[in-house]
Amino acid sequence: MAPVVYLVRDLVFVSKIREAAARLGLEVERAADASGRLPEALEALRRLAADPLTARVRAVGFVDHEQVEAMAARGCGTVLAKGRFASELPALLAACRS
Repeated sequence: MAPVVYLVRDLVFVSKIREAAARLGLEVERAADASGRLPEALEALRRLAADPLTARVRAVGFVDHEQVEAMAARGCGTVLAKGRFASELPALLAACRS
């Protein structure tokens, strides 16, 4: 099974992702070019969608609530406010197992 790759700079959320993944027995890996800023994240999404090898990768974005619509409009399939992301993280990661 391929690892779950995250593009996150916020250490609180990195910890949440790692802990939830460990409880589920999932491997997680930090994206090598992660800077955590919106323009770079949007470019990473664009590259994933453009490459036939990664076009089907599910991208889940979490942002401040006022950025949800902007992020969704720029190609992120699932966009959640930070609070919702934190509460739904175990279910999101569990879906990666299938």
